[in-house]
Amino acid sequence: MQTFTSAEYIKIDVASQFGLDKETWAERLAWFDNREPHLENLINEAENPALYYAAVKAWRETQAGQPTGHMISLDATSSGLQILCVLTGDRLGAELCNVVNTGRREDAYTRIYRYMLDQIGDTSKISRGMTKNAIMTALYGSTAVPKQVFGEGELLQVFYHTMEVAAPGAWDLNEGFKAMWNPETLSHDWVLPDNFHVKTPVMDTITETIHILNQPIEIQRKINAPVEGGRALGANVVHSIDGMIVREMGRRCDYDPIRIMMLRDRVDADVSNHRFETETNDDQMVIKLWNHYLNSGYLSARILDHLSWSNLGHVDADEIRRLIDSLPAKPFKVVTVHDCFRCHPNYGNDLRRQYNLQLHLIAKSKLLDNIVSQLLGKPISLGKLDDTLAQDILDADYALS
Repeated sequence: MQTFTSAEYIKIDVASQFGLDKETWAERLAWFDNREPHLENLINEAENPALYYAAVKAWRETQAGQPTGHMISLDATSSGLQILCVLTGDRLGAELCNVVNTGRREDAYTRIYRYMLDQIGDTSKISRGMTKNAIMTALYGSTAVPKQVFGEGELLQVFYHTMEVAAPGAWDLNEGFKAMWNPETLSHDWVLPDNFHVKTPVMDTITETIHILNQPIEIQRKINAPVEGGRALGANVVHSIDGMIVREMGRRCDYDPIRIMMLRDRVDADVSNHRFETETNDDQMVIKLWNHYLNSGYLSARILDHLSWSNLGHVDADEIRRLIDSLPAKPFKVVTVHDCFRCHPNYGNDLRRQYNLQLHLIAKSKLLDNIVSQLLGKPISLGKLDDTLAQDILDADYALS
């Protein structure tokens, strides 16, 4: 993974807020260096004027040798597609959204748009914007928006064929979620490895007629009732994992260093002295989180908040040691808005490493099997298209960029 200095991260942030966030690191740095003397003159041209001005101000403070509290912004590149790809081991799809390196900063929407152009050979029929709208919604189960964008003829078939070829694992899982819909349930529920309980009530729309001044008026309202077919399951699963990644990033980056130091000492002590107490809330949570790990293959950093000498006997000390070793050398604050992560420029490298690590851990886990087993009420083993994908994720340059 390419790394940068604090000053370089501020330069990158200036270029990104100007509107160059889809360019390579080198291109953003070169753009900055070529315009550094007159950055203030470009505010009205910036894609995000306020954030651009804040980044420029932080650079001027840095130039003057003053400390800055500015937080740089780094965005996940198509986080929904990233999650679908790491769940299924989809290397082709992973290349589209920077989960693994291709030698450049990829834009999944542009790549898929160009794939379609290669097949239809007519630039007047589609645009990148149209294609992006179709991709974003189709990956969450929508059929209406792709039809609205491409019609119901040849273009729509080209779109579906392109998705199957460009991201086969992600697309297959997206389609599979539709088949997992339970037409008899009032709610689809599952528990994530950090013990976050997901409950997604099934809502149906009913129409009733009321009379106002002797005139019949139809009104619609939502009720919790079984629905024969639904398309929200895939979106809800992906969004729930997206939320877990955000929570894990906060836990791993902004940890209590004193607690972690003390816990490490206890983990390194004689294992025979570790105890198995189960009485306190912390003891019970350790047991729950460890069982989630055994079932999913993903160990949440939440367990670090509940481990103590009295309950270390419930876990594998080596796994806890590996978890502690994977934390950044120093804790730091992270501010998140969905899949946008902000931190002080001193910690840009650590932030990107932790995000790569999350994708890596999910890729090598059984998280998909675990969630699907909960949804279907029976053990399911789906396997992955590429078992070697996980290791390559750790070196990704642009998964968070």
